[in-house]
Amino acid sequence: MAKRFCLSLVFLLLVALIYCGLALAASPEFSADMIMTDAKGKVTTGKIYIQGNEKIRQEISDNNEVSVTILRIDKKVCWTLMPENQYMEIKFPFDPNQPNPDFEYEMKTIGRETVNGYSCQVIQYTYKDKKYGILVQWVSDELGFAVKAETKTTKGKVNSTVEYKNIVKGKQPDELFEIPAGYEKFSLIPKLPF
Repeated sequence: MAKRFCLSLVFLLLVALIYCGLALAASPEFSADMIMTDAKGKVTTGKIYIQGNEKIRQEISDNNEVSVTILRIDKKVCWTLMPENQYMEIKFPFDPNQPNPDFEYEMKTIGRETVNGYSCQVIQYTYKDKKYGILVQWVSDELGFAVKAETKTTKGKVNSTVEYKNIVKGKQPDELFEIPAGYEKFSLIPKLPF
């Protein structure tokens, strides 16, 4: 589960950071079911909550466990809620609102498609550093957000797909994007009793 969680977190970060780089005028607010499929066809499900351009909550279900990640672009931080009322914090190593030379890409619109009832512009990002491959997003005109995203190798082999279904537009509760009361920051350094 830890490996799958880390991979999905990296994918979410890349998608969110690309999305933020689009500087869309829309400020989407919705919740949706999330379906992630890896290169071997394994499907993982979850929920996603979006509040504006800077707050994303992802809940991934796997083997009767739910892992929660809160991405706060406005604070340049990502929180992972852990068992026993703890959370882990990862600060962005760069400003997500500024271009990052490590993730330079060529962007081109490759068509239009309808995904889950939303008319979308299909946009392809080909990273200059080939290890990142290609990202394709189906960006909804109405939501101003990608309702489907796919990562591929430079040779076109699909690595992963994320699709949002059962989208419910509307105000999302602020508390979804905060660390719950009573949670303590996880530290690898144990607390000493004195």
